[in-house]
Amino acid sequence: MAKRREADSARMSRGGIDGTGPTTAEGCGYNMHMFILFMYVWGITKGKRPCGSVEPVGLDLEVMVTTATGFDPLEFLVQQNPYPFYKELRQNAPVQYIESVGAWGVFRYADVENTFKHPEIFSAKDFTTNAFGEFDPVPEVKSIIATDPPEHSRIRRLANAGFRPGAIKAMEPKVDAVVERLLNNLDSKRAEFDLVSDFAAYVPVNVTADLLGVDDPDVREDFKRWTMDLLKSPSRGVLAQEELDQIRTSVTELRTYFTEQIEYRRKNPGTDLVSDLVRAEEENHTLTATEILSLVALMQFGGSETPSHLISSTVYNLFSHPAILDEVRRDPNRALAAVQETLRQNSPVQMVFQTSTRDVDVAGVTIPADSMVFAYIASANHDETVFDEPEKFILDRPNLNKHLSFATGAHHCIGAPLGRMMCAKAVSGLLTRFPDLQPLETDPEWMPSYWVRGLARYRFTA
Repeated sequence: MAKRREADSARMSRGGIDGTGPTTAEGCGYNMHMFILFMYVWGITKGKRPCGSVEPVGLDLEVMVTTATGFDPLEFLVQQNPYPFYKELRQNAPVQYIESVGAWGVFRYADVENTFKHPEIFSAKDFTTNAFGEFDPVPEVKSIIATDPPEHSRIRRLANAGFRPGAIKAMEPKVDAVVERLLNNLDSKRAEFDLVSDFAAYVPVNVTADLLGVDDPDVREDFKRWTMDLLKSPSRGVLAQEELDQIRTSVTELRTYFTEQIEYRRKNPGTDLVSDLVRAEEENHTLTATEILSLVALMQFGGSETPSHLISSTVYNLFSHPAILDEVRRDPNRALAAVQETLRQNSPVQMVFQTSTRDVDVAGVTIPADSMVFAYIASANHDETVFDEPEKFILDRPNLNKHLSFATGAHHCIGAPLGRMMCAKAVSGLLTRFPDLQPLETDPEWMPSYWVRGLARYRFTA
């Protein structure tokens, strides 16, 4: 695995931000380091299989489902298809201590939703410490994702300036241009390409660069490298010293570049998100340069990984349901509903990390103070008491928007509208450009991760 990581890292460094560098359909390609991030987050590893070690996912559920008390999210079979396990847990152990990860799992919709509504009990305070450790790009301040109200509310109100409906609408032409450019690059790879590493992974990185006003082509290449290195930081416990040094270098370069850009935007405001954050003011409050820098780092960390998985998972769902695929081909506007239903059915983020601030009773079980809590949004999204026939892929669900994939309450994802729009445009653009698009594998392998759900690779011909 170590040699495989080195090889993939080398190939990633040769590839351009638009996916024009050398790639291969073999192995996990571009996303190797991204899924390693989630394999090793919190320093936990167990029972992982390397990419390429494909085992059928469509197994007998009676064989797959263990007793609820034996649930282990680190097991390969669980990671390949966690939903039968979640179902049993919702029915028999909706709140359970998970020995292998040292955390309390919460599995029913109502209980998961309740954790989001009570950040004073289920706090996000430890997120950046555990995610970045010594590589926290902005340790001077708490990231918005690791703060709770009222401080979280102050920062969020100011940060909203860059994510209002008008700002998202203004981004649409830029997203269209990114998708068009990447689809042009795929023209030369029609015989065989990997949807994950040749397309889906590049869409959010490019859109995020546009959003932050990174226009210089050379700096955009640096931006790609900073983003990929930042995504490795949670796996710091298993990385070689050379990689750790590279993360440290990238974090320093990221800080230097955006610190200078923030100061420049104060004097020369533009139409990018950094300028919006500099201008943001509410009730005589503004964001400090350090707070803006922290928000920029979060955009790089959170805005690049999960959207790529949402794109590839949506395409997977569509090709698994030919009638719905035909419907979206006929009406590309239906791609947004396909993205929404994929968020519910195959959430890119399976659960969120929280910390209990006191002893708390959930579904008759007492979770002790200072415990790690995993709120399983992917299980909540399959709760039969909320969603009829949750295993089915249905675009016209009356409660399609009720999924918890973007969380809810104070920590509802601020970039959700942009993420939905970007992914829908990527999916509709792909299907429109390549009417003869066909997958070369019907049962692709999912990344070995207990946090994120995304395809390791998904090979196509057009």
